[in-house]
Amino acid sequence: MYTSYKINDLLVVEIENFLSNEELNEILIPRKLQFEKAISHYPKYYRNNDRLVEDNKDLSHKFFQKLKNIQILNTEDKIVGLNKRFRFCRYQKNQSFSKHQDGIYYPNVKEESKYTFLLYLNDHKDFNGGTTEFYTSKTDTLPIKSIIPKKGKLVIFDHQLWHKGAKVTHGNKYILRSDIMIKSNHHNTHHQGYIWNLIKLNDEQFLSCGRDRKIKRWNTSLSLKHTIEVHSNSVLKIVSLNQNEYISCSRDFTIKKWNLSGDVLSTIHLNEMILNLAYTSNDLIIATGTSGKIYVLNSTLDILKIIKVHDSWVWSLSLLSDTKILSCCEKGKVYLTNIQSEETTCIYKHNYALFCLCTKKKNTIFLGSQDGTLVELCMITQKVLKTKLHTDIIRSIIYHNEHIISCGEDNKVITIHEKHRQSKTLLVSNNFLQDILVIKNNLYAAGYDGSISKIRIA
Repeated sequence: MYTSYKINDLLVVEIENFLSNEELNEILIPRKLQFEKAISHYPKYYRNNDRLVEDNKDLSHKFFQKLKNIQILNTEDKIVGLNKRFRFCRYQKNQSFSKHQDGIYYPNVKEESKYTFLLYLNDHKDFNGGTTEFYTSKTDTLPIKSIIPKKGKLVIFDHQLWHKGAKVTHGNKYILRSDIMIKSNHHNTHHQGYIWNLIKLNDEQFLSCGRDRKIKRWNTSLSLKHTIEVHSNSVLKIVSLNQNEYISCSRDFTIKKWNLSGDVLSTIHLNEMILNLAYTSNDLIIATGTSGKIYVLNSTLDILKIIKVHDSWVWSLSLLSDTKILSCCEKGKVYLTNIQSEETTCIYKHNYALFCLCTKKKNTIFLGSQDGTLVELCMITQKVLKTKLHTDIIRSIIYHNEHIISCGEDNKVITIHEKHRQSKTLLVSNNFLQDILVIKNNLYAAGYDGSISKIRIA
């Protein structure tokens, strides 16, 4: 038995008893002791459940054949199979997965995922809470639909739907998640999936990197000049060492040094995911990530020292000098660290997580908050000015011609004049924006949907 309906014109299908108790036990019991924390790849504010990732072609084929027999996906999409990569999840007491959309998976240029395949492996009688909640938008506070987990029940829904896994308050909840793949539609995007970072090369070219593992070189007219691939997972950050050599960090837990021809010159693998990189004028590389440590490396990627600063994910860092480092974290703290003496001081504490900082204006720190607040901190007077610019996380801030320009997860680029305090929305995107860049009064913005937008600014 199944039911289908739409939320925001996006398909949801609920199938009762997709698998028998025996089949479910065969799947779950051997895997119960194999779960690991998802925190190594995701911040606690976003999700804190346990998971197990497994590639299983046999299971994928079995489930897809069963789906074809039911014949419930009557869509215009050409469905080609089920993703062989399964994510088994365990939610223990006080664990949840906050409101989100599922990302599109691109195994090749001919296929992409469109629908989430969510199977409950145990019954709601084994735990309290843990409902699957659907929302009409990210900003809604109340769900439009809540599904109570039931052992053997399968829920299929469009990736574009906002949803969350509500907190489990007692017991353990187990699910299996994969994706239904379709024949790829033509997309006017520059990357397949999220773009994490944009970096200027010169007045004529810039680089972008993203979830598809690719680093792409563009001219300012957005014509693609070159593509390289040096990482095995999402590329999060790129920093220039000189005109031909660069370093980057990735969800593959590596930092790599490479040149514009795509040759890898040096690699280091760390026990955490590095989120940020910087390069000093005396040839030192600064790296921060999910453990709260600051790594100091030389230009061949040898670790010179490790300084413990934060106790949570470090979302952004900036150089005040070759020895003084500013960093901000998930717990809303800003630290000033001297990498020579290894002294570190908390110079500011915000009520929400801080996701980005900018020090392009002398003696001023611009900070972007989880609640959409722009924080301006004067390092001389310690005066703090707070302006609520966005309705969601501010992901990137730049300072240009007396204007503070920011982008965020409310899909907007907003500028505010630092003296007149007049704000203006420069761009509204189809999805959240991760990074912005200005070259010759042209602003480039990129984020979740893999597209790079270009607009003229004064």
